[in-house]
Amino acid sequence: PIKDTPGFVIDNGRLNVASEKVFERDPVNLIRMFHVAGREDLDFHPDMLRLTRRSLRLIDSELREDKEANRLFLEILTSRNTPETVLRKMNETGVLGRFVPEFGHVVAMMQFNLYHHYTVDEHLLRCIGVLSEIERGSNPENGLANELMQGIKNRTILYVSLFLHDIAKGRPEDHSIAGARIARKLCPRFGLNAAETETVAWLIEQHLTMSTIAQSRD
Repeated sequence: PIKDTPGFVIDNGRLNVASEKVFERDPVNLIRMFHVAGREDLDFHPDMLRLTRRSLRLIDSELREDKEANRLFLEILTSRNTPETVLRKMNETGVLGRFVPEFGHVVAMMQFNLYHHYTVDEHLLRCIGVLSEIERGSNPENGLANELMQGIKNRTILYVSLFLHDIAKGRPEDHSIAGARIARKLCPRFGLNAAETETVAWLIEQHLTMSTIAQSRD
């Protein structure tokens, strides 16, 4: 077993469940498994992934409001390791779209414009990957961004804003305004305080300002 998480074991170098009942006994384990994998840098055992897909019905409104589940999710999203890899696996298993239903709405949603080559969910996950790369300073092509990131006082706000910035794509109203409204609902659930929630909502509301200026103003 792994320390702190008796529900899981390392099986041939991959994370696996200690028993078939691990999710039924505690549905928070459906989020915890991704947290452990990210923290210990472990790959996922196929048996565990199969059990995860069969257990998606356990991700209900109670789990979505669970403080511990949301604390673990926020740590996955803002991890200093490889948040994109873990979030992508969460998405592939269907856990992410069930735990954050607003994200579920944009899974596999196509975008038809010059600036997006990816579906909305893939775009959001890639954004987190790039932000993580900027924070590590591993790609010199990110230039000034690498330097600026070191001065960011609240990195959590940045990760949450980026994860949610296109969450309202495909709705009839402006996705920036609708996205800010979704953020005001989700951020307190993720454990952000009122000031942090307002900052995230404002960033999402304004996230097209820079591209508008860059692409259509002199």
